[in-house]
Parts: sequence; structure tokens; C-alpha cells
Amino acid sequence: MLTTPLAVPCLHRVHSGHPMGSHRVHHSIGMSAEITDICRKLENLNREANALEFPDRSVLVTFDDGWVDSVQFVDLFKSLTKLQPVLFLTINQLKGDTSLLPLPRLYAWCESHSLDISSIPTLGITREELKSLPENSQHAVLDSLNIPRVTNSSEILQSEEIAILIDAGWVIGSHAHDHHDLRFDDLNELEKGLREALDETTNAGGTPWLAWPEGRCSVELCEIASKVGFTRQFSLNVEAGIIEFPSLIHREIWS
Repeated sequence: MLTTPLAVPCLHRVHSGHPMGSHRVHHSIGMSAEITDICRKLENLNREANALEFPDRSVLVTFDDGWVDSVQFVDLFKSLTKLQPVLFLTINQLKGDTSLLPLPRLYAWCESHSLDISSIPTLGITREELKSLPENSQHAVLDSLNIPRVTNSSEILQSEEIAILIDAGWVIGSHAHDHHDLRFDDLNELEKGLREALDETTNAGGTPWLAWPEGRCSVELCEIASKVGFTRQFSLNVEAGIIEFPSLIHREIWS
């Protein structure tokens, strides 16, 4: 599969013009976009690829974190033949877990209590502090604050919906073994976790591609992921900065 010089978008959540529920929080931090606007951008991207005579399915469009919102684009991508959708899932999501990740869990609680995310530090935590902790530790912090866990969320892709995307030609990649900023992890543990993530992804019929959690990585981390066997890696340019590594693709968030 080829890639082109065109910018690679990263999408998380989409809404229909009036963000509702926790969508409002995601929208406020640039993680939820209006669906007609995204469809227009995708059509323009496909038109540009056509004009440049790029091969079919050579322009990547990526989706992170396993949100069910991605299913809305299945029919559109069938008609936009230059674009290749890529879905990045964590190990737990590949295993069928539909629980909310820690930060979305926190956002849902904030919304249910009519709190703006600017009030999160009054809880004694910050979003950045949570991002630096492993998922289990993040959940433990939220447990200590009596913020309820959200299991079996209808907002997260079910196994059947993932199968629909695979049948529609979507590429499935890895969003790593644990959703947090991995730059501060023990390197031996990181390598072990990435090997597990790669095995789980390929066993599920996925491709050995890795989207770094929080979009953050370093050259050292990229070298480990490459050693493990990931053939392509993805960051977010606003999070990782411009890191030079042969198999690393910088993405831009569409919001």
C-alpha cells in the first residue's frame, strides 16, 4: 500500500451539528468535528488525489480510540476510491472491551455534572498528569474520586462493528498496549508491551502499523517499535513535534 505527500488526517469523534452529552467536552478540546464538514474535507482530499493521479487507496485517513462514530463513514469511503481508512485500536479494544478510556470516562462525568474541563484541576488532578500514567493507574485515580467507570459503552465500537469495517476494506492497526504517554515508560517493559500489541493486532487480521497513544513518541521509541516489527508508525504533529524517523508519519487532527 502506497502513501502520498498529502497530509494524513486523524479523526476521533464526529457530531451532527449540535454536540450532545460528552461530545460537548470533546468538541471543546478539538476532538469532535461536524460530520458534514468532515465529509466535505474528505471529498476535497479525494478530488485532490484524483487530480494528482494517485493510485486508488493510497491516501490514508486515520481514526483513533475506537469510537463508534467511524461507522458513519463506511459508505462514503466506498465512493472515495483514492482514500484508505485506517482504524487504530488498543489491545483491549481488539479483545472486545468497550469500556471508556480514562480521560473519556472523566469527560463523561464532567458533562453529567455540568462541569467544564477547566474545573478538572479542582479535583486535584490534571489531564496532563493522567496522560502520563498507565491506564490502570488513571482508572485508580478516578476510582478514588468516585467517578464511575463506564463499561459496555455504546460509544465504543463493538466487535460486530469492527468486523463491518474490516469487510468494507478498512485497515486495522494498533493503538499500542496501553493508552498513555509511553515516552516515560521503562524501555524493556515498553518493548514487551509493543510485542504483545503487535501480536494481538496481526492475530486479529490487522496490519503492523502503530499509532502512538496521545500522538506522542520519540526517536528512541520509534526505534523500539521498528525493532519489534511495526512497519509504519503514526504520531500527531501537535503532540510529538517534527521527529525524523523513516517509518514515522506525522498526522494532523481534523476538528
